Amino acid sequence: MVREGVVRERYMRQIATIREDLLRMFSMVEQALLRAIKSLESWDTTTAAQIIHDDAQIDEAWRMLEERTIHLLATQQPVVASDLRLVTGVTAIATELERIGDYANSIARRVRRATRRTSLIPPPPQISEMGAIAITMLNTSLDAFLRQDAELAQSLAASDERVDELEDLLRAEIIADARRNPDQFEAALDMLDVVHALERAADRSTNIAERVIYLVTSSMETIN
Repeated sequence: MVREGVVRERYMRQIATIREDLLRMFSMVEQALLRAIKSLESWDTTTAAQIIHDDAQIDEAWRMLEERTIHLLATQQPVVASDLRLVTGVTAIATELERIGDYANSIARRVRRATRRTSLIPPPPQISEMGAIAITMLNTSLDAFLRQDAELAQSLAASDERVDELEDLLRAEIIADARRNPDQFEAALDMLDVVHALERAADRSTNIAERVIYLVTSSMETIN
């Protein structure tokens, strides 16, 4: 009986460690995305270079978290259904975070590439709104996870719709500008890639929210 108690205590510590690893990854990704948006607004190549460099740390955090979850599932049997949902949910959320980190990295690379050209396209003001919504969505998905709040997770649907609206608006505006100024065609492509990266980051946050809903309700729900 004492042995079972020790095993269970170790198991709970492992679960807690996995949650802590995920929260650290949330923080790393949030900072990467926030800094990527700021680097675009000010064409800050120093910050862009740092984001690109730090992306390897996000990738390593993702790999470490996956290893921890695989080890836990392999060594702690049987795992109760609620804990299994948590562990597999954490793995899925970590994958979504890693992809958001990649989008921040992509924006930073576009900033660095754009500043090497003779002409720059000033980011349309709607990009700032799009970026702010994407950051808010990421933070909301984290809050929903911490609170295990399905209703809060579902609230991301409205924000995702607004991001999609902004994407359509920005794509039309950037393409129209490129047609009027063919010499800025490559710069326009960079800006379109930034818009796409922000839209995908928002979508990944809704994927996280869907995982939270599953953790809470045991049912899958699509919100984007």
